[in-house]
Amino acid sequence: MHTLVIGGTALIAAAYGLARFGYGLFLPHFTESFALGPTVAGAVQAGSFLSYCIAAVLASRISDRPRLVVAFAGATAALGSLGVAASPHPLVFATSVIIAGAGAGFATPGLVTLIERNIVRTRQENAQTIVNSGTGVGLVVAGGLVFATAGQWRAGWAAIAVLTAVATSITLRADRASHRRRTRDHKVPVRLGELSPLARPLVAAALAGASSAAVWTFGRSVMTDATDGETYSVLAWMTLGAFGVLGAAAGRIVQTWNLRVAWALTTATMSAATALLGLMPGSPVPTYISVALFGASYIAMSGVLIVWAVRSLPDRAAEGTVALFIALAVGQTAGSLAFGALLSATSAAPTFVVAGAVGVAALVPAAFHPHSDRHEISASPPALRCAPPAQAAARTPARSPAPGSDFPPGGNPQR
Repeated sequence: MHTLVIGGTALIAAAYGLARFGYGLFLPHFTESFALGPTVAGAVQAGSFLSYCIAAVLASRISDRPRLVVAFAGATAALGSLGVAASPHPLVFATSVIIAGAGAGFATPGLVTLIERNIVRTRQENAQTIVNSGTGVGLVVAGGLVFATAGQWRAGWAAIAVLTAVATSITLRADRASHRRRTRDHKVPVRLGELSPLARPLVAAALAGASSAAVWTFGRSVMTDATDGETYSVLAWMTLGAFGVLGAAAGRIVQTWNLRVAWALTTATMSAATALLGLMPGSPVPTYISVALFGASYIAMSGVLIVWAVRSLPDRAAEGTVALFIALAVGQTAGSLAFGALLSATSAAPTFVVAGAVGVAALVPAAFHPHSDRHEISASPPALRCAPPAQAAARTPARSPAPGSDFPPGGNPQR
């Protein structure tokens, strides 16, 4: 396996699985230390998701300098994590969580570009989805930190800062192309009209993000409240992460079927798992099944978004990916706020069922549009079937996508 894929997977594990989504895992300890209610806890997480959006926009502005973008990812995630570890006051704590959340916003676009310039085109799609699955690895490590630090969450977050710095260093050292050639220069900022092929994917990503916020923010707290000890919920979180690694199969799912089927399969599974967790958080078998399904489907779903972006905008892959992941994070921001308020007013069951219903709504933008991609792969000529879409497009006459189509006939295949 390419060293960059290993380093990139480690960086995603640190920036997403630890510094960003680790908030939900440690929330019971934060609640005890800082007296956070569900509404405030949701607002803090919403701030983290918002900082992700801002970082992603900034990263797109300097996409021609991916090493700098990756360095920003490591710096913000590590410094934010150190701030969490040393927080003496709720305001300092909230600010640090928000800074840590920005790391993931820098990590995704930076790694997309590094992979594009270091790995041969025929292997890029799988490399991107493998790196994307690092979130699951990070969730498993986060659970291990809870056990290793025996509930001393400050030590755990100090360790997160160290792990993030190490992962960033490995990633930058693996960028062998930096001394030979520069990446594609996109000095002209992407225009809004260029994102038109992503209109429906943007809506779908926002709805899926909102749905996922219930589990990412309140999942472990709900499981902890339903049982007496924390071992049950931490092991469930680690199970979520372990099955999240299966999300690396997203590229294969798209190649085997098509984008529409892949999106429907992953998003519907995530939605059902969310509802099941809220209905039976204290029952071991349903709970562990639900978190396993959620982990695998969420990571795969985000991988499908990357493939969707790169195939729709082959010449602006990083910008397309950033746009979809911003939409995902905007949805998570809204979901954290809304479900925090709903959880305060009701209980876990209605909150998580509503979250699942929002996820089902995310199927609509991909399902109902005039262009069918039913034979997206199987109908391709044999000589083109295994070729990356960008290469395939170069061998075929240029065609315009069908009006309103989110699945253009040409394309190129990540996070």
